[in-house]
Amino acid sequence: MQQMLLCFNKMKLVGLFSILLFGSNALYGTSIQLDNFDGQNQSVDVLYDFSEGDVAGFQFNITGLSMTSASGGAAEEAGFNVAVGPLTTLGFSFTGATIPAGSGLLTRLYFSEILSDEACIEMGDGAITATGGLDYDVSI
Repeated sequence: MQQMLLCFNKMKLVGLFSILLFGSNALYGTSIQLDNFDGQNQSVDVLYDFSEGDVAGFQFNITGLSMTSASGGAAEEAGFNVAVGPLTTLGFSFTGATIPAGSGLLTRLYFSEILSDEACIEMGDGAITATGGLDYDVSI
């Protein structure tokens, strides 16, 4: 299984990573960025750029923080059910709704504890899916 790992220092608010997604006939580019780390309110924003197509689901892990919940952003606007565990965040719609191509706030994540000086995002195959459940191949 291919994986992509990004670590960022929360104090410097660095954490941009990009992945390339290959559909059946086209190259898809997407990026996700952690931003606006707020230790006092125990939250961090997940920003996105899905410029090449609609997204039907996403899944990623964050290490270094003990995640508790998510709210807001394009995921909530699209009616996605976003489930958050201590490590994994999973978002999709039971009705088949999608997040339209574009960019902005995907969701705001909340955490109960900072576990290390770095927080890392980990994505593997199928971490972002297209309409109809098509899993994009993730390539670095």
